[in-house]
Amino acid sequence: MKIKKNLIKQNIKQALLEDGYKDDLSLQFLNLLNKNKSKAILTAKQEGFLSGKIWFEETFKLIDRKSSFKWNIEEGERFKKNQDLMIMKASPKALLSGERTALNFLQFMSGITTKSRKYEKLLKGSKIRLLDTRKTLPNLRYEEKYATALGGVQNHRFSLSDALMIKDNHIKAIGKINNLRELTTIKKGNFFEIEIEKLDQILPALELNPDVLLLDNFSKNNIKKAIKIINKKALIEVSGIQPDDLSSLKDLEIDYISLGDLTKNIEAVDFSFNIK
Repeated sequence: MKIKKNLIKQNIKQALLEDGYKDDLSLQFLNLLNKNKSKAILTAKQEGFLSGKIWFEETFKLIDRKSSFKWNIEEGERFKKNQDLMIMKASPKALLSGERTALNFLQFMSGITTKSRKYEKLLKGSKIRLLDTRKTLPNLRYEEKYATALGGVQNHRFSLSDALMIKDNHIKAIGKINNLRELTTIKKGNFFEIEIEKLDQILPALELNPDVLLLDNFSKNNIKKAIKIINKKALIEVSGIQPDDLSSLKDLEIDYISLGDLTKNIEAVDFSFNIK
Protein backbone atom coordinates (compact mmCIF):
# COMPACT_ATOMS: atom_id res chain seq x y z
CA MET A 1 0.00 0.00 0.00
CA LYS A 2 1.34 3.42 -1.00
CA ILE A 3 2.48 5.58 1.92
CA LYS A 4 0.82 9.01 1.75
CA LYS A 5 3.14 11.10 3.91
CA ASN A 6 1.27 14.38 3.39
CA LEU A 7 -2.01 12.81 4.48
CA ILE A 8 -0.33 11.16 7.48
CA LYS A 9 1.16 14.48 8.62
CA GLN A 10 -2.16 16.24 8.11
CA ASN A 11 -4.03 13.68 10.23
CA ILE A 12 -1.39 13.77 12.97
CA LYS A 13 -1.47 17.57 13.09
CA GLN A 14 -5.25 17.47 13.52
CA ALA A 15 -4.91 14.91 16.32
CA LEU A 16 -2.25 16.98 18.11
CA LEU A 17 -4.33 20.14 17.83
CA GLU A 18 -7.31 18.24 19.22
CA ASP A 19 -5.15 17.35 22.23
CA GLY A 20 -4.02 20.98 22.70
CA TYR A 21 -0.31 20.14 22.58
CA LYS A 22 0.73 23.75 22.06
CA ASP A 23 -0.75 24.81 25.39
CA ASP A 24 0.28 21.94 27.66
CA LEU A 25 -0.37 23.39 31.12
CA SER A 26 1.56 20.63 32.88
CA LEU A 27 4.76 21.50 31.03
CA GLN A 28 4.34 25.17 31.78
CA PHE A 29 3.75 24.46 35.46
CA LEU A 30 6.79 22.15 35.74
CA ASN A 31 9.00 24.51 33.69
CA LEU A 32 10.08 21.70 31.32
CA LEU A 33 9.82 23.60 28.06
CA ASN A 34 13.55 24.22 27.60
CA LYS A 35 15.05 21.08 29.10
CA ASN A 36 17.53 18.85 27.25
CA LYS A 37 16.57 15.65 25.51
CA SER A 38 15.30 12.67 27.51
CA LYS A 39 14.95 8.96 26.75
CA ALA A 40 11.76 6.89 26.65
CA ILE A 41 11.06 3.21 26.11
CA LEU A 42 8.03 1.66 24.41
CA THR A 43 7.05 -1.76 25.81
CA ALA A 44 4.30 -4.15 24.74
CA LYS A 45 1.91 -5.12 27.53
CA GLN A 46 0.37 -7.91 25.44
CA GLU A 47 1.02 -9.91 22.26
CA GLY A 48 0.12 -8.49 18.88
CA PHE A 49 1.32 -7.19 15.50
CA LEU A 50 2.90 -3.75 15.18
CA SER A 51 1.18 -1.17 12.98
CA GLY A 52 1.64 2.59 12.81
CA LYS A 53 5.38 3.20 13.27
CA ILE A 54 5.30 6.12 10.84
CA TRP A 55 2.44 7.78 12.74
CA PHE A 56 4.18 7.18 16.05
CA GLU A 57 7.47 8.73 14.93
CA GLU A 58 5.92 11.61 12.99
CA THR A 59 3.87 12.68 16.03
CA PHE A 60 7.05 13.39 18.01
CA LYS A 61 8.92 14.82 15.01
CA LEU A 62 6.21 17.41 14.45
CA ILE A 63 6.97 18.71 17.96
CA ASP A 64 10.73 18.08 17.97
CA ARG A 65 12.18 17.48 14.52
CA LYS A 66 15.40 16.12 16.10
CA SER A 67 13.59 13.23 17.79
CA SER A 68 15.43 9.94 17.18
CA PHE A 69 14.19 6.34 17.35
CA LYS A 70 15.77 2.90 17.62
CA TRP A 71 13.31 0.07 16.96
CA ASN A 72 13.79 -3.58 17.84
CA ILE A 73 10.94 -4.66 15.55
CA GLU A 74 9.78 -4.03 11.98
CA GLU A 75 6.37 -2.77 10.91
CA GLY A 76 3.89 -5.66 10.67
CA GLU A 77 5.96 -8.01 12.83
CA ARG A 78 4.61 -9.92 15.79
CA PHE A 79 5.69 -8.92 19.29
CA LYS A 80 5.46 -10.63 22.67
CA LYS A 81 4.14 -9.46 26.00
CA ASN A 82 6.68 -7.36 27.95
CA GLN A 83 8.93 -6.99 24.88
CA ASP A 84 10.76 -3.65 24.60
CA LEU A 85 9.96 -2.43 21.10
CA MET A 86 11.74 0.90 20.86
CA ILE A 87 13.89 3.45 22.65
CA MET A 88 13.80 7.10 21.63
CA LYS A 89 15.34 10.46 22.45
CA ALA A 90 13.43 13.74 22.25
CA SER A 91 12.75 16.91 24.18
CA PRO A 92 10.51 16.60 27.25
CA LYS A 93 8.01 18.76 25.37
CA ALA A 94 7.77 16.19 22.57
CA LEU A 95 7.75 13.16 24.87
CA LEU A 96 5.10 14.47 27.24
CA SER A 97 2.86 16.43 24.86
CA GLY A 98 3.04 13.89 22.01
CA GLU A 99 2.81 10.67 24.03
CA ARG A 100 -0.98 10.24 24.00
CA THR A 101 -1.46 11.07 20.33
CA ALA A 102 1.40 8.77 19.27
CA LEU A 103 0.08 5.90 21.39
CA ASN A 104 -3.50 6.42 20.21
CA PHE A 105 -2.44 5.82 16.61
CA LEU A 106 -0.17 2.89 17.47
CA GLN A 107 -2.63 1.10 19.77
CA PHE A 108 -5.58 1.51 17.42
CA MET A 109 -3.77 0.53 14.23
CA SER A 110 -1.96 -2.39 15.87
CA GLY A 111 -5.33 -3.61 17.09
CA ILE A 112 -6.68 -3.64 13.53
CA THR A 113 -3.60 -5.37 12.11
CA THR A 114 -3.68 -7.97 14.89
CA LYS A 115 -7.35 -8.71 14.21
CA SER A 116 -6.72 -8.86 10.44
CA ARG A 117 -3.93 -11.42 10.94
CA LYS A 118 -6.25 -13.51 13.10
CA TYR A 119 -9.05 -13.55 10.50
CA GLU A 120 -6.70 -14.12 7.57
CA LYS A 121 -5.38 -17.22 9.34
CA LEU A 122 -8.90 -18.69 9.36
CA LEU A 123 -8.86 -18.73 5.54
CA LYS A 124 -5.38 -20.24 5.25
CA GLY A 125 -5.18 -22.87 2.52
CA SER A 126 -8.02 -21.38 0.47
CA LYS A 127 -7.97 -19.06 -2.55
CA ILE A 128 -10.49 -16.69 -0.94
CA ARG A 129 -9.30 -13.11 -0.40
CA LEU A 130 -10.51 -11.22 2.66
CA LEU A 131 -11.66 -7.65 1.93
CA ASP A 132 -12.13 -4.66 4.21
CA THR A 133 -15.03 -2.21 3.81
CA ARG A 134 -15.92 1.48 4.10
CA LYS A 135 -17.17 0.92 7.66
CA THR A 136 -14.42 3.09 9.11
CA LEU A 137 -14.20 6.00 11.54
CA PRO A 138 -14.54 9.46 9.92
CA ASN A 139 -11.16 10.90 8.88
CA LEU A 140 -9.30 7.69 9.82
CA ARG A 141 -10.06 5.56 6.76
CA TYR A 142 -6.51 5.70 5.42
CA GLU A 143 -5.07 4.58 8.77
CA GLU A 144 -7.59 1.76 9.11
CA LYS A 145 -7.13 0.44 5.57
CA TYR A 146 -3.35 0.70 5.93
CA ALA A 147 -3.63 -1.45 9.06
CA THR A 148 -5.86 -4.09 7.41
CA ALA A 149 -3.53 -4.31 4.40
CA LEU A 150 -0.56 -4.76 6.75
CA GLY A 151 -2.52 -7.66 8.25
CA GLY A 152 -2.83 -9.40 4.88
CA VAL A 153 -6.29 -8.12 3.93
CA GLN A 154 -7.06 -6.74 0.47
CA ASN A 155 -8.38 -3.18 0.39
CA HIS A 156 -11.82 -2.77 -1.15
CA ARG A 157 -13.08 0.66 -2.23
CA PHE A 158 -11.50 3.65 -0.48
CA SER A 159 -14.37 5.87 -1.58
CA LEU A 160 -17.56 5.98 -3.64
CA SER A 161 -15.52 7.17 -6.63
CA ASP A 162 -13.28 4.07 -6.78
CA ALA A 163 -15.72 1.65 -8.41
CA LEU A 164 -19.26 1.34 -9.70
CA MET A 165 -21.11 -0.61 -7.04
CA ILE A 166 -24.89 -1.06 -7.08
CA LYS A 167 -26.16 -1.96 -3.60
CA ASP A 168 -29.59 -2.89 -2.24
CA ASN A 169 -30.69 0.69 -1.62
CA HIS A 170 -29.66 1.71 -5.14
CA ILE A 171 -31.88 -1.06 -6.50
CA LYS A 172 -34.77 -0.01 -4.23
CA ALA A 173 -34.33 3.60 -5.35
CA ILE A 174 -34.60 2.63 -9.02
CA GLY A 175 -37.46 0.21 -8.42
CA LYS A 176 -36.12 -3.26 -9.19
CA ILE A 177 -32.99 -4.88 -10.53
CA ASN A 178 -34.50 -5.34 -14.03
CA ASN A 179 -34.65 -1.54 -14.40
CA LEU A 180 -30.85 -1.48 -14.44
CA ARG A 181 -30.99 -2.81 -18.01
CA GLU A 182 -32.22 0.58 -19.19
CA LEU A 183 -29.10 2.34 -17.94
CA THR A 184 -26.52 3.14 -20.60
CA THR A 185 -23.98 5.01 -18.48
CA ILE A 186 -21.82 2.01 -17.54
CA LYS A 187 -18.44 2.67 -19.13
CA LYS A 188 -16.40 -0.18 -20.45
CA GLY A 189 -13.45 -0.82 -18.20
CA ASN A 190 -15.10 0.42 -14.99
CA PHE A 191 -15.03 -2.05 -12.13
CA PHE A 192 -18.68 -3.04 -11.77
CA GLU A 193 -20.22 -4.85 -8.80
CA ILE A 194 -23.86 -5.62 -7.93
CA GLU A 195 -25.16 -6.58 -4.50
CA ILE A 196 -27.62 -9.47 -4.44
CA GLU A 197 -30.05 -10.22 -1.61
CA LYS A 198 -32.10 -13.02 -3.19
CA LEU A 199 -31.36 -15.93 -5.50
CA ASP A 200 -33.90 -14.71 -8.08
CA GLN A 201 -31.87 -11.49 -8.55
CA ILE A 202 -28.83 -13.33 -9.87
CA LEU A 203 -29.87 -13.99 -13.49
CA PRO A 204 -31.13 -10.41 -14.12
CA ALA A 205 -27.88 -9.11 -12.61
CA LEU A 206 -25.73 -11.36 -14.79
CA GLU A 207 -27.33 -9.87 -17.90
CA LEU A 208 -25.49 -6.64 -17.05
CA ASN A 209 -22.10 -8.39 -17.21
CA PRO A 210 -20.83 -7.35 -13.77
CA ASP A 211 -17.29 -8.10 -12.66
CA VAL A 212 -18.49 -9.19 -9.21
CA LEU A 213 -21.75 -10.28 -7.62
CA LEU A 214 -21.93 -9.60 -3.89
CA LEU A 215 -24.04 -12.13 -2.01
CA ASP A 216 -25.27 -10.31 1.09
CA ASN A 217 -26.55 -12.19 4.15
CA PHE A 218 -26.86 -15.51 2.30
CA SER A 219 -26.96 -18.76 4.26
CA LYS A 220 -24.25 -21.29 3.42
CA ASN A 221 -26.84 -23.41 1.62
CA ASN A 222 -27.95 -20.44 -0.53
CA ILE A 223 -24.33 -19.50 -1.23
CA LYS A 224 -23.86 -23.00 -2.71
CA LYS A 225 -27.00 -22.54 -4.85
CA ALA A 226 -25.80 -19.12 -5.99
CA ILE A 227 -22.41 -20.53 -7.03
CA LYS A 228 -24.17 -22.97 -9.36
CA ILE A 229 -26.42 -20.28 -10.87
CA ILE A 230 -23.55 -17.84 -11.41
CA ASN A 231 -21.50 -20.63 -12.99
CA LYS A 232 -18.26 -18.60 -13.17
CA LYS A 233 -19.92 -15.77 -15.16
CA ALA A 234 -18.79 -13.28 -12.48
CA LEU A 235 -16.52 -13.24 -9.48
CA ILE A 236 -18.30 -13.92 -6.19
CA GLU A 237 -18.04 -11.86 -3.01
CA VAL A 238 -19.81 -12.83 0.21
CA SER A 239 -20.72 -10.38 2.97
CA GLY A 240 -22.91 -10.25 6.06
CA ILE A 241 -21.26 -13.20 7.78
CA GLN A 242 -19.79 -13.51 11.26
CA PRO A 243 -16.03 -13.93 11.74
CA ASP A 244 -16.64 -17.34 13.30
CA ASP A 245 -18.09 -18.52 9.96
CA LEU A 246 -14.92 -17.84 7.95
CA SER A 247 -13.47 -21.34 8.37
CA SER A 248 -16.72 -23.00 7.30
CA LEU A 249 -16.68 -21.13 3.96
CA LYS A 250 -13.04 -21.70 2.97
CA ASP A 251 -13.81 -24.73 0.77
CA LEU A 252 -16.51 -22.98 -1.31
CA GLU A 253 -15.81 -21.62 -4.81
CA ILE A 254 -16.02 -17.95 -3.87
CA ASP A 255 -13.44 -15.27 -4.56
CA TYR A 256 -13.86 -12.73 -1.77
CA ILE A 257 -15.32 -12.29 1.69
CA SER A 258 -15.85 -8.71 2.85
CA LEU A 259 -15.92 -8.18 6.58
CA GLY A 260 -16.92 -4.93 8.29
CA ASP A 261 -15.75 -6.33 11.63
CA LEU A 262 -12.14 -5.82 10.51
CA THR A 263 -12.47 -2.12 11.32
CA LYS A 264 -15.27 -2.26 13.91
CA ASN A 265 -15.22 -3.25 17.58
CA ILE A 266 -11.43 -2.82 17.69
CA GLU A 267 -9.58 -3.86 20.82
CA ALA A 268 -6.60 -1.54 21.07
CA VAL A 269 -3.25 -3.21 21.76
CA ASP A 270 -1.84 -2.05 25.09
CA PHE A 271 1.63 -0.46 25.27
CA SER A 272 3.51 1.32 28.03
CA PHE A 273 5.63 4.40 27.34
CA ASN A 274 8.07 5.29 30.09
CA ILE A 275 10.59 8.12 30.34
CA LYS A 276 13.95 6.96 31.70
